[in-house]
Amino acid sequence: MKKFTVIFTLACLWMAGVSAQGLKVENETLNYSLYVGPLKGGEAKLVSRKVNYKGEETVRMDLIANTTKVADKIYSLHDTLTTFLNVTDSRPVRFQKHCYEGDDIVREKADFNLLADGTYSVDMRKDYKDGRVKERTETSREPVYDMVSIVAFARSINPASLRVGQRLGFKLASSAEIKDESLVYQGKEQVKISGNKYNCMIFKLVEPVTENGKSKDNDVLTIYVNDDPSRTIIQMDIKFKVGAAKVKINP
Repeated sequence: MKKFTVIFTLACLWMAGVSAQGLKVENETLNYSLYVGPLKGGEAKLVSRKVNYKGEETVRMDLIANTTKVADKIYSLHDTLTTFLNVTDSRPVRFQKHCYEGDDIVREKADFNLLADGTYSVDMRKDYKDGRVKERTETSREPVYDMVSIVAFARSINPASLRVGQRLGFKLASSAEIKDESLVYQGKEQVKISGNKYNCMIFKLVEPVTENGKSKDNDVLTIYVNDDPSRTIIQMDIKFKVGAAKVKINP
């Protein structure tokens, strides 16, 4: 397949004080191994390609993860998360999620619209295993992301503008709601995978929760981004309602 290059121009003003750089994204498939605890129990991949979505030039990104039959006995995970990003300004256009995690089955979708007055409108729907449906439309003066497009944003950040512990607040469409989330810059760390060493920038995705009347951060996802021009995702640590998993790149 002929390669092409899309320059993501995620503006630094989207997250106050953050400097974003042009991200060179080619038609690519990144392959990963999925670990449930110490067990290598599945495969994952991040696929990017340019497509026409309802007459709009977009980059489609699919994050797909599946556990093996052996690992399914410990924790079953069969997820497909897809986002379509507008080529011109990199804003999400459409997000869809089909997830089978443990005994839970979830289907979600969100359609993102940039309105004439510069605000953002998001039409969201979540279908539950028991047949319930949750639908909501919300507006925001700030751009709204999803679980895949925020990974694309992390790949575009210029770390020279960040300090360790800096919080990058943003809006996230999840479970048919727009939530306030944060990426917390954890600094840099050398990560070793199968004998290969990668110098990585680390970002932790957290969401606020209240326990016993006190507010705290709930870890959702930790992203390890290779600190070189490729900005490849090297590893992701994922927290679920029950259990956790690691996704590590196949060298």
